[in-house]
Amino acid sequence: MTKKVLSIAGGMVVILFTLLFILYSLFTGPDDLSVFMPRETSPYVLPYPKGVSRFCVQGVRGIVSHRGKSRYAYDFYMPVGSDICAARAGEVTKVVDSYDGNGVNWPNNVIWVLHEDGTRACYAHIRKGGAKVKTGQQVVQGEVIAASGNVGNSMMPHLHFHVFDPESAMTQPISFYDVQRHAGVPRMFHWYISQESEKR
Repeated sequence: MTKKVLSIAGGMVVILFTLLFILYSLFTGPDDLSVFMPRETSPYVLPYPKGVSRFCVQGVRGIVSHRGKSRYAYDFYMPVGSDICAARAGEVTKVVDSYDGNGVNWPNNVIWVLHEDGTRACYAHIRKGGAKVKTGQQVVQGEVIAASGNVGNSMMPHLHFHVFDPESAMTQPISFYDVQRHAGVPRMFHWYISQESEKR
């Protein structure tokens, strides 16, 4: 009787994991890779120091959020205080780092960087007092701009990163030059090393 119960339980676990994998494959990640720029011509690199590996806890069309206007966003796990780097050169247009604590309706700390094509990058959940840049400052790709945190609508210490069009507030589909797998588009539950590929 015990062996039969264990066998049934084991079968149910296999079915459950298979179902979860199918749902993950079908309903998360990019549904149309043609809207993303080719990895080889992307002006973006992963937003943390060269040689560092980070876990993507949520990517495009994520499970928890990253739907609708936020569908093209990325969350990278980072211990509080980790360096956040500029994914692309530009001008800092917004710095908020005065908040602490987290929750659904808790204010967030962010840095926005304006790019030459008019888009802006948003770096969110930075720690209180964690900004390393000021509004109006020019930053170069790879420059440390903040310390990561767990502030605002955040379930764990991480960096939320997305690029958006200021007029529509819609996130933009971007790939990363240094993400060699997945056509340059980070996927949930995978590790990625920053600047693993040197730009030519």
